[in-house]
Amino acid sequence: MTNFTINNQGAALNQQSEMKSSSKRSIVKSFKLATMVAIIAITAALPAAAQVSLGVRGGFTLNKMHFDREVINSDNRIGYSAGLVLDINIPVTGLGVEASAMYTHRDNKLHDDNHTYKRHYIEVPVYARYRLAIPAVEKIIAPYVFTGPNFSFLFKDDAPTSIKNSKTSTSWDVGLGVDLLKHLRVSATYGIGMSKAMEYIDRDYTGETVTGKDKHWTVSAAWMF
Repeated sequence: MTNFTINNQGAALNQQSEMKSSSKRSIVKSFKLATMVAIIAITAALPAAAQVSLGVRGGFTLNKMHFDREVINSDNRIGYSAGLVLDINIPVTGLGVEASAMYTHRDNKLHDDNHTYKRHYIEVPVYARYRLAIPAVEKIIAPYVFTGPNFSFLFKDDAPTSIKNSKTSTSWDVGLGVDLLKHLRVSATYGIGMSKAMEYIDRDYTGETVTGKDKHWTVSAAWMF
């Protein structure tokens, strides 16, 4: 009987390990697919005369989880992000595309307890951009606006069993920025969650869940080479 119990426990552990491995492979495949689609779409849409540059970016985020029911709230929490940015400009038109691959750290603190839950993402934002180029000062300062989707892929968290974070989520971002001296790029972004980022098991209503979506501000600086 003891051997049978041990065998069952071993089989259960193996099954859990296989499920985790399968989930990680699914996230990696989704990330690769989103990146490939973004690259193909950008390449197909741009003329041969497009100007391409690469840069590094870092910044801070202010995140708050918004739930579909008012039985729980969360505080604004500060996180950070860092990664690479690809910038493509179409000469004369002021139009361009900006795509990034970012590591993003987000925190959430729910009002039901004092624990802060950490989430770690790889994010792939793809923005359409319009740059206002004024000939007299273009090389010194050039403001721009942008908008587009942001694809997030969760690869690590420390949430308890009452919280289930989505492995993938999408937000729509809008923002404005300024290019300084043709190399330094400073921007502010506001993102609105389009898909659920979290499910919370409501302790007051057994069996029901509360769905949460991210809303976040990001202030960042990039150096373009």
